Amino acid sequence: MHIEPDKELFEEAKNTMILRLQGEKGIGTLSEKTVHSVLKYYFAPDEKYHEIKIDGFVADVCIDGEIHEIQTKQFYLMKRKLNSFLKEHEVTIVYPVSVENTLHWVECDEENGNDPLTYEEMTRRSITKSRKVRKKAMPYLFFHELYGIKEFLHHPNLHFTLAILSTEEYRLLDGYGASRKIRATKADKIPTELLDLIEIREPADYKIFLPESLPETFTSEIFSKKAGIARDLASTALNILYELKIVDRISKIGNAYVYRITE
Repeated sequence: MHIEPDKELFEEAKNTMILRLQGEKGIGTLSEKTVHSVLKYYFAPDEKYHEIKIDGFVADVCIDGEIHEIQTKQFYLMKRKLNSFLKEHEVTIVYPVSVENTLHWVECDEENGNDPLTYEEMTRRSITKSRKVRKKAMPYLFFHELYGIKEFLHHPNLHFTLAILSTEEYRLLDGYGASRKIRATKADKIPTELLDLIEIREPADYKIFLPESLPETFTSEIFSKKAGIARDLASTALNILYELKIVDRISKIGNAYVYRITE
């Protein structure tokens, strides 16, 4: 289910958190902390709801008993936390998805090495032409993450929100090779625009991931072509969709399952 983002609130969250993080330690060593912090502020502008201790764990956001966890990857690491939280709380995992990314290469300071840089400094030192990449298949990586918490997917208290973002990624020219780009340091990823919000609150909401041009029956190979994703990712997605009874397995062709959408 698509939800219209609050553009004004996102701009406030972005500007507030980038300024604060620069003041703390600069941007250059934050990895994806900026994405996490901006989204946490977006979902809870009142910071009294941030970092709430519950049953020996810390929730990113908890408002009136409803928890939001911002998780950029590795859902499987949340298993113990989910076991605890889901007993008495509604839990929404917010998954950031960068579908449009502008890559900047940043010249290193020879004197200071990889010391943290502010956003302005990184922009000023961006000496190579930025490259914008649109990645339409990125939302399907959600299924790789779901596979790690597959046992929780039927729990009525567990929900998901995909935050579809445009981002700017900064990498330091401190790697190997003539270009210095091999194994270079990923300085940070800055969210620049919240393009869409996709809410998953019940199994039927997963149908948004079914390509419109799917034939009546299909294999993972056909699904991968229609969705524009790799074959192994298509297999993982169909595994999850089958678990949620969005698709049925009706037969096999060799080792490949044949699927159809559940009525």
